[in-house]
Amino acid sequence: MFILACLIGIYLCVKAAEKKEIPIPISLNVLFVAFIFTILGARLHYIVQHYQFFLIFPVEIFKLWKGGFSSFGGMIVGSISVLIYLRKERISIWKFADCCAIPIAQGVFLTRIGCFMNGCCFGKISNIPWATSFPRGSAPYMLQISSGQISPNDLMSLPVHPTQLYHSFSGLIILSVLLTFQKKMTYDGHSFLLFITLYAVSRFIIEFYRWDSNIEFAGILSYTQFFSITITITLWISFYVSANIRRKLMNLKKL
Repeated sequence: MFILACLIGIYLCVKAAEKKEIPIPISLNVLFVAFIFTILGARLHYIVQHYQFFLIFPVEIFKLWKGGFSSFGGMIVGSISVLIYLRKERISIWKFADCCAIPIAQGVFLTRIGCFMNGCCFGKISNIPWATSFPRGSAPYMLQISSGQISPNDLMSLPVHPTQLYHSFSGLIILSVLLTFQKKMTYDGHSFLLFITLYAVSRFIIEFYRWDSNIEFAGILSYTQFFSITITITLWISFYVSANIRRKLMNLKKL
């Protein structure tokens, strides 16, 4: 699912960039840089977030095919790498970011289905009707074995919230919103900021049901919830600051 999401995302992003008169070779180069650093950042952030699990099962660090990527970690490292490259090419970061909003949203939708199939990014133990049990060898099973919640003789894990599907459904909703309001986004950066805001809100809510959402910040929020708020506010401030600078420069040129 991850590879499929990447291929679809690349196509959508290149086509969107072409409409904004960004050369295809530059778009492909940016996406290649983003791909490498997004995977690196997503994996490293996931390992840091779940260090207790990887201390017990260190060999799992290298099993990338089993999933285990942090979307926020990937966004941070990937965005920084893209920002550096675009500044080098003298292309507006906000203009290119808009090209990525819809591709990333569809990526959230598809990759989280892959997360469900792999068993990573699961939720807390629950008895709700749609709670899901995962088979022996999966991340939920191994974690529950290590914590003594189930025995090695059990074939399945205890049922947990399928938070992967919650994420996937939220990605589908965000994608629908972006497609609906796409033509009404007249300023560079609006589409991307709408995506980030909606994603942060959905992640903030879903975090309450994830197994790894331990209260870490001020005894109120999890690390991811705090980060969701921080990155959203920071991006909106950055957008308005850069917009004001551009407006002042345009006014100076008119003098």
